[in-house]
Amino acid sequence: MTIRTIEAGPSKRFFVEMLPRDISLEHAVLDLIDNSLDGAIRQRIDKIRLNHPAPYQDLFCELSFSADSFEIKDNCGGIPADRIEAALKLGRDDPSIDNDKPTIGMYGIGMKRSIFKIGADSTVISRSTSATTRVHYDRAWMDPGNPSWTLDLDETAPVRDGHGVTIVANELWPNISRTFSSKSFFDDLVRTISRYYAYVIEKGFSIIVNGKRIPALPIEFRFDERNVSPFYYEATSGDVSVRVIVGLFRKLTKEDEREEAITSNDGLETGGLRAGITVVCNDRVIKYADTSAVTGWGMGAVPRYHPQFRSIAGIIIFESDDARTLPVSTTKGALDLDDGTYVVGLNAVMEGIKIFTDYTNKAKGREETTDAVIDSAQKYSISQVTNTLRSSARVVRNSKGAAKKVTATLPTIEQRNPIGRIAFTRDKSEIERVAELLGLSPSEKPGVVGEQVWTDLARKLRVID
Repeated sequence: MTIRTIEAGPSKRFFVEMLPRDISLEHAVLDLIDNSLDGAIRQRIDKIRLNHPAPYQDLFCELSFSADSFEIKDNCGGIPADRIEAALKLGRDDPSIDNDKPTIGMYGIGMKRSIFKIGADSTVISRSTSATTRVHYDRAWMDPGNPSWTLDLDETAPVRDGHGVTIVANELWPNISRTFSSKSFFDDLVRTISRYYAYVIEKGFSIIVNGKRIPALPIEFRFDERNVSPFYYEATSGDVSVRVIVGLFRKLTKEDEREEAITSNDGLETGGLRAGITVVCNDRVIKYADTSAVTGWGMGAVPRYHPQFRSIAGIIIFESDDARTLPVSTTKGALDLDDGTYVVGLNAVMEGIKIFTDYTNKAKGREETTDAVIDSAQKYSISQVTNTLRSSARVVRNSKGAAKKVTATLPTIEQRNPIGRIAFTRDKSEIERVAELLGLSPSEKPGVVGEQVWTDLARKLRVID
């Protein structure tokens, strides 16, 4: 028998060529923003622990990109000298790093994967209170056929201020260059950042893209203590705290999407607020306005999402000092649906969704009075809802004190005669002729024409005024 020793280490080709294919360019950029955000969390952990309303004030992450270059820089503290090697390694050896802070980084691959995705030649510069460090990923190192993993660290004395990380892609891959030159990529990235980082932007963190400060598109709930307020739930599952809010964010009837759209002071179009359930892990949005079974729609007694439910929004928030206990994948774009902690949040959000879908079903056709109440209610942020309802939350039966909730308050639905639905079909030419006789446009919707005929005849018969 012969025993041979083989090299079973990682393949350079897998890491620099294959691994980046797992994520889109947009996700690669978001991973780099997450890197800055984790630095911000380390910098402001004391304020975060004290529930300061704006713990990230004055901290920023700034991106600049074009067909020729990419740069991202922040002022979030930089990488300490004793952690620089771990930060540059592909994969995290020490799982205890940052396991006492609510960061989102878990496995130590996000920043490097993004660098490999974007450029063939990149430089990382870190300025911290303990050192200024520079590392260069050149074409030779990035060559998939090069087996060497060695990097040269250029270390100099620390600077007094300007502590943060700067990543520059000196040479973009051709496909990345084309995408960065596209206006549609810029527009899509702005919309994504405004939604996925709304939670931290509201807490003072600034994200700037090509000179434009990105506004938050926050999740808000209509709140009037007497007439309309959200469903609220909080629990502890292992080392993770879980918070769920489901409520109404707008009136029940449909609005013109153009009126719902939000434009920033810089003229950035972020789109309008959307119905659905958002999932947040340690201040980072993982799913935004989701209307699939992932967040409970169409599961159990909860109906599938339908435009009738356009006024319902909700959020599931998972928080933990150990990011490994969060129900999220390494790409931060998917959730671990079998994770016990996620199931706790899912069950709670389904309870909340069911309350509001039942309500909208009962209010169908009678939205006039409910809309007035909802429109007059104030818009409450997630923190405002939490601060208002947490004190009145009652322990959930059989939860052994681990879960508390507050049921929703909903506007009274006007009681009147039962309503029925009339539906029939006619030739299009006949509908157009009737529309003309009624003084309507021949292109008017058939439903409008039919309702006008009904109304005119009902008045003639003195059934209605």
